[in-house]
Amino acid sequence: MLCYQYVTVITLLALFPLTVQAEPISMKQAVRQTVDHNPVLAESRFAAAVAGQGIKAAQGRHLPRLSLEASITQRSESTAFIPAQSTTIPPRFSDSYAFLGPVLTLPLYQGGQVQAAVRLAELRHAMQQDNTVITRNELIANTVATYAKCLQLQTLVNASHGALEALNRQRNDARLKYELGRIARVDLLKVEVQQANEEQRLLALQEGLKNAGSALRSLMGEAVGPTDAPLQLADRLQTYELQPDFEAGLALARTKPKFKLHAKGVADAAASSRLALGKLLPSLQATAGYQQQLGLNPHFSDGIWYVGGALSLPLFDRSSYAELTRERLQQQRAEQKLRAVEQQIRLELLQASSSIVESRKRIEATRLAVEQAAESFRIEQEKFNQGAGAMADLLLAQSAEAQALANHSQALFDQAMAVLNWHKASGNMEVYL
Repeated sequence: MLCYQYVTVITLLALFPLTVQAEPISMKQAVRQTVDHNPVLAESRFAAAVAGQGIKAAQGRHLPRLSLEASITQRSESTAFIPAQSTTIPPRFSDSYAFLGPVLTLPLYQGGQVQAAVRLAELRHAMQQDNTVITRNELIANTVATYAKCLQLQTLVNASHGALEALNRQRNDARLKYELGRIARVDLLKVEVQQANEEQRLLALQEGLKNAGSALRSLMGEAVGPTDAPLQLADRLQTYELQPDFEAGLALARTKPKFKLHAKGVADAAASSRLALGKLLPSLQATAGYQQQLGLNPHFSDGIWYVGGALSLPLFDRSSYAELTRERLQQQRAEQKLRAVEQQIRLELLQASSSIVESRKRIEATRLAVEQAAESFRIEQEKFNQGAGAMADLLLAQSAEAQALANHSQALFDQAMAVLNWHKASGNMEVYL
């Protein structure tokens, strides 16, 4: 007996974690977890850090470069590896010799290439930072949309459960009346068919809710699996009081990374064009060093220092001219892309504004439809219970109520998406953080 009680206690302790419900998560908590843990956003942050190192690499081209140079040579016959310095100092011959020493190179002028490269690196770092914000905003939008879809499906699942409970009561009542001979068998079959259809609908809704929950978990940076428990959501579908202002939204969008990224793209193309032009201009650099000269056979050692300068003047380089033309065309292309982005933002703001107004009207209309459908269903139930109504009218009223609830939840979801699209177009996704 004691052993049986011990096993029972162990079994209950093992099952206890499975019965613990997770703390319900709000939309803002889901968004914050996405921002903190999504690997796509983490990768974008690393890309921005990489671009930041590119600035230091470009700035390094301004600075002197110090290197240690060495060489060793073995020949089949001796050669003058050190030429004669005067009539009294003969050359040095050897069939094996080496050179070793530090060399300092100082760039003096590179046709503006160094400055253009630094400017280009700074622009690309800033553009990658904007890309990181854009990636964050896209992930926030996907999280908000998925969370809202989960709320809608959850509402429909709850409504379907209620409809099944009502149909189950109607089936029991219809079966009793059929056995008493008060209704025909066809009326009982109608209830059973509608109940079977509703059960299938509930299964489809539950599967959709499960998939949406998995998508939300994935966005939040969690590793999803087939044994995941259903997410508990703290929020509910609600109405929004946002009053869209087109000019204010457009002005805000112009200050956000989505627009600024393409504006920087124009500056990037201009810097690339300046860099390409620098390859056609003269370049000047100074060089200084010390060289230890070693003859190995016969043995000899001597050291010298030297300073000098080098001037390079391109006279003809067809590829550099083609590159310059290409970069100037890229700049014109970037300017047109910026125009296209602004036009797209304008269109998105207009469409989102229209959808907000339209969905707000639909919410009010569908809310009234839900109240009317519920009252109609109640009346048909009373009529049927009193023997004055038909089964077809009762089932029709119940279907109308279910459809009204679905339309209302869809209107709420559509408004949430319209508000989301407005914030996406204006770039103001911080409202969800």
